[in-house]
Order: sequence, then structure tokens, then C-alpha cells
Amino acid sequence: MTMVPHVAPEASGGRRLRWPELPAHVRAAVEQRLDGVVASERAAETGFSPGLASVLATSTGGRAFVKAAHLDDGSDAARLHRAEARVSATLPRNLPVPRLLWTFDEDGWVVAAYEAVDGRPPATPWEPAELGAALETIAQIGSTSAAGLDLPDAVTDASGLFTGWERLRDDPDPVVTELAPWAAGRLDELVDLAARAAAACAGDALVHGDLRADNLLVTDDRVVVVDWPWAMRGAAFFDLAGFLPSVGMQGVRGRAPALTGRADVEHRRSVGRSLDVLFRSSPLAAGVDDDAVLAVVAGITAYFLDSGRRPPVPSIPRLRAFQRAQGAAAAAWLEVLLDDAR
Repeated sequence: MTMVPHVAPEASGGRRLRWPELPAHVRAAVEQRLDGVVASERAAETGFSPGLASVLATSTGGRAFVKAAHLDDGSDAARLHRAEARVSATLPRNLPVPRLLWTFDEDGWVVAAYEAVDGRPPATPWEPAELGAALETIAQIGSTSAAGLDLPDAVTDASGLFTGWERLRDDPDPVVTELAPWAAGRLDELVDLAARAAAACAGDALVHGDLRADNLLVTDDRVVVVDWPWAMRGAAFFDLAGFLPSVGMQGVRGRAPALTGRADVEHRRSVGRSLDVLFRSSPLAAGVDDDAVLAVVAGITAYFLDSGRRPPVPSIPRLRAFQRAQGAAAAAWLEVLLDDAR
């Protein structure tokens, strides 16, 4: 019997900055680059940045998706905008990724404009057809070589993400017994597993590093991937493994239930098995060593569980609940993998 209703937290950080709130000199710089006066604004429906994230349309017919944040707004948004612009300028043009148009970086304000995509976030719980299209896009990205791109190496860049089990062992927290009751007596084993995760991420594939429904847009003929500040070079399966816990959190309509918190063993294993089936059915899983998958999923689970228990971020009030819910789904997948490994 499921112990709590499982409804995925809203994929939103709270209130965003809007166009009229930007300083006059920033608005003037944007309009100069858009070659027209901004006549309308459509804010993004999802995402965690407190900065501006809006499609701006001008009186002359121009359109662009514009992000803007100040370095002193209490978040990392401005720094991430800089990183994303740098990455976007180098991505292969054949990928389903919005094209960078221009940037503005002055007086602490970081602004980046991208081509406006006529799309919407995927429905959640996921519709099977949209999930299938998203998985195809993820496979395309994972099949893209990053060998010639100036990106950090996942082995070093992601290594700090996988140390959460050690902190959960040394600083016990009810989150473990609540979301992963099977893990309480296996923390030393989980620490050892997650310690191998960084090495398992080695590779030359393009890695987005933060794939979830709120970083995807569904168009009439494809799924477009947005928000690239965390891009790196690594194992082809890394993005898929990082994406699936969000699917487990949100559920798949008619196929798999959502899992966002405490649940009985039957519910956990149902969700965990559904995620493993999705993983194994992807071409990105072909030839991947089971021990590598186990290590990476252990590391990802540690990241979400440990992050979800940290103090709230004032500028992103819903972040911790979102991480915690993904931790519940990731732990269910890890539970199934450990059972299979016996």
C-alpha cells in the first residue's frame, strides 16, 4: 500500500524577473540588438532560475528567447548564463538545440538571446509518445562526439556530485529511512559504489548534464533540448541515467506510477523496474558494463538524496523538494539494480 500521494513537485523556482523590471539601460541594449521595441513578453512556464527567461517579440516582428540575470541576485543564474552561452556557441548545428543569437554582459547584468522555439514543455505525467521522442533526442545527443569541443571532462567535473552517501553515512538523516529504507544498513557498500561513479562517466560523448522535462521543448516534429550550462564530455549513457529519475518522479501515463516520497516495496520496485527497462531499451545502453551503470546510479541517487535535505535556497524555493522527489525515484532504480546484482 502506497503511503503518500505521489505528485511531482512543480518544476519551477518561483517568481521570475519580468521584462519591465530590467533596468532601462539593459532594456535599451536588448531592443537595439533585437532591432525593435519589445511589444510582448511570454515567460517560460518551467525552470528554476529567478532571472528573466522570456520570449520577447518586437513591434517589427522579431522574436528571441532572452535570459537575463544580475550577478548579485542571490543565485548562480548570471554565471550559468555565461557558461551556457559559451557552450551553445560551440554545439554542432545538427543538434535539436536553440541557436545562440547574441550576448550582453555589462554592469553585472548577463543577457543571452537564443532563437525562439515554437514548442512547449512535455506533459507530466509523461505521455508515452512524448517520452519516446525525448528518449530519441537523448540518444542523438549521447551519440554525438564532444572530442573536438572545449568542454570539461565528466570524470573530474562530475566527481563532486557523487559523494552524498558518505555524508549521509557520517551525518545520518531520516531521508534515508524514509525514501530508501533498504539502504540504511548498506551505507558503506553504497559509499564504495558511488566512489566508482566518476570513473564510470569517462568518455568522449556530448553530455548535457541536467536533462529533465523542464529542459525540453516539444515541437511539431521533434524534442528540443535547452539550458546547456552544465555540458561536459563523458560517457554516452550518463545523460540518460541522470534523466530517468525525473521520469520516475513524474510517472508515465498508463505505463508507470509516479514516485516522489515514501512508498512500499511493491511501489518502489515497480517504478525502479520501469526505469531500468527504459534504460536498457535505449541504444545508449548497448555494451555498457552493468557495474558502471550501478556505480553511476548509486552516485546520482546520493546526489539527489543529499541535496534534497540541504537548507532551502531563498531565490529558488522549490528546488529542494524537486531534488528530494528525484532522489526517491533514483533510489527505487538503485534498489532494483542491487537486487539484480545479487
